Amino acid sequence: MQRYRTIFVLSILAFILGACQSQPTIALLPTLAVLPSLTPTIESPTVQNPMLPATWTPTDTPTRIPTSTWTPTQTHTATQTDTPTVTPTPTVTATPTPMGDARVAGEKGVNLRSGPSVRFTPALALLETDTELILTGRTANSLWLEVQTFDGRSGWVYANLVEVRIDPANLVVRWIDTPTPPPLVISVPPIGDAPPLTGRISQRAIQIYRQGIQSGNNAAAFSKVGDSITANQPFLASFASGSYELGSYDYLQPTIDHYRSSWGRTSMAASSAFNAAAVLSSIWADPGACAPNESPLDCEYRLNRPTIAIIMLGSVDMQLYSAEEYESYMNTIVQDTLNHGVIPILTTFPNRQDFHWNESVVFNDIIRRIASREQMPLIELRDPALALPDQGVGPDKFHLSQKDSGRLVFDQDERQWGLSLRDLLTLQMLDTIRRSVG
Repeated sequence: MQRYRTIFVLSILAFILGACQSQPTIALLPTLAVLPSLTPTIESPTVQNPMLPATWTPTDTPTRIPTSTWTPTQTHTATQTDTPTVTPTPTVTATPTPMGDARVAGEKGVNLRSGPSVRFTPALALLETDTELILTGRTANSLWLEVQTFDGRSGWVYANLVEVRIDPANLVVRWIDTPTPPPLVISVPPIGDAPPLTGRISQRAIQIYRQGIQSGNNAAAFSKVGDSITANQPFLASFASGSYELGSYDYLQPTIDHYRSSWGRTSMAASSAFNAAAVLSSIWADPGACAPNESPLDCEYRLNRPTIAIIMLGSVDMQLYSAEEYESYMNTIVQDTLNHGVIPILTTFPNRQDFHWNESVVFNDIIRRIASREQMPLIELRDPALALPDQGVGPDKFHLSQKDSGRLVFDQDERQWGLSLRDLLTLQMLDTIRRSVG
């Protein structure tokens, strides 16, 4: 009997040792509980504890179960990290913007300048649309407003590009006179009772004029250089037909008589197809009148032999070229004109605020800069035109506004129409040059 007992115990031990060496079958051990029929000596602690592996404890089971449920933990973490990245967005835009006396309403913003004119260049800054402004003053005609931004910048802006919430008439007039043009550059806006102008062109311009006369240029001839604003509109045509009334500007009649052969002349250097580059290219010259490889500009100067060239280009160019390209073309036109002994009269061009406004400001500043550097006359058409209806520009946003028909009447039309204003300023400039070189 003792022998069978020994064999039975050894069999159980062997079974237990085999089960311990095969980890995946540990779950079978609870079957030992089916031995209640054995004698109490079989369940002695001396059989179980010493022979079981130290690692086989009840703690094994709970430490392995969570590893199989890790996926939900990752999902929960992802949900928590996504939420904060969305909620901060409204807090950035929710900061209220202070409301001022006005806001920038121009589609492309408005330039902040150190004075009330586009001649104050370069601009201090470009204020974006909807920028809030505090109004601190105005010009006498309220065309320019002195402003301050909420971040501390101050200067002048053009009133038509600003939406005002208060009555500008209640603002203090901080600038009475329009700033004078640069030295040695003539700018001749309309004058109250229209007395003869007392300005004189520069000594360099007089020298160029005399050189041209010596080379055979005609003292009574001038040429027009420009695009369709010059070629397709009746620019100066009223003086050719005699359909005009000078009013208080009757002192200009001798100048009209002096240049009688040029008022209605068709220029080789003015065409609806021209811009600053085309004027210099022989491709655009009239083959019936110009020599091979001759530019429209050189062709006009050879045929007409003028002493003066009235030049206005830029309205087309600002839609095609960069400011640097335009300045290069204009410099070439001016130098070619000077080389022919011809005085170049540069003219700034008007522009509506809803048509390439920022470009027009830059390109007009280039015109002023060239005139000042070369000490040549400048017709400042843009600034006075700002006071006209639609800034002196017609419904197509390009050509100058003009009367439908009838006589050119000064003391009246120049305050209404861009083309009439240009006629008057050009006539005044020609009169100034005639008296300066006479």
